[in-house]
Amino acid sequence: MTELDRRLKNVQQADLSESRVNDDFVLWLKTWGQNILLVALTVAALAMAWHWWGQRKERERDAAWAELGGANLPASLKEVAARHQATDAIALMAQMEAAGTYMTSILADRRFDREAGAADAALTPELRAEWLKEADTLYASVAARTATETSMGGLGFHFAALFGRAAVAEDMGDLKAAEGHLREIESRAKGTALANAGEVAAARIASLQSLAAAVQFAPKPPPPAPVPMPTPGATNDAGGLSLTPVSGDDLVKALQGAKPMNPAPAPAPTPAPANP
Repeated sequence: MTELDRRLKNVQQADLSESRVNDDFVLWLKTWGQNILLVALTVAALAMAWHWWGQRKERERDAAWAELGGANLPASLKEVAARHQATDAIALMAQMEAAGTYMTSILADRRFDREAGAADAALTPELRAEWLKEADTLYASVAARTATETSMGGLGFHFAALFGRAAVAEDMGDLKAAEGHLREIESRAKGTALANAGEVAAARIASLQSLAAAVQFAPKPPPPAPVPMPTPGATNDAGGLSLTPVSGDDLVKALQGAKPMNPAPAPAPTPAPANP
């Protein structure tokens, strides 16, 4: 066999081997190709859906923060909190800001929904009590949602809400409730990154106790005893005038009924000396 024949034989064998490989690949594609293509399309669809979902959540988060930034009044802040309960800490921030708006107006004794010079800008007692109740409700909601938080951010919201509730209770005159909120802060702040909040709470507790101490007032002096006045013509056992107690009203009546005294006569004018 010549060299050319050997080369032709090798080429034929290689062609047969490649043909068998191609046939096996085609058979494999016919058997599994559709399933693999389906899996690939499914993975691509899931990746696109995940990307779309992430972009949607980002847009919702941006819109929620924009709503929070544009809300100024407690009513709008409450709506923002209700719509975005699961978006970051927007609900907590909206409730705290709404409660703070109420408390700022109460401390300034001026309504936040009126101009400074308006005739009805001052708070009425009824509106003051209503806004204190609203602020306490908002603070209580934040404190309840963060009661089990251990992170620094969660504890910050929890302590701020409790400080707010203590301020409301103190303004309403309920010093016992205010002390209870402050003691909760003092106990939970120990050993945390916000231990200074416990120190502030302890200082406020001391000030509350000084306010709760009873104030001692001097007893009211008794009314003055009636002044004894002499009764005309009456004498006592010693031969002097008898002194009979006379009330203030009787004295006024006696003075009013007394006859006016005649004025003393004026001295006669001295004649001038005659000229020489």
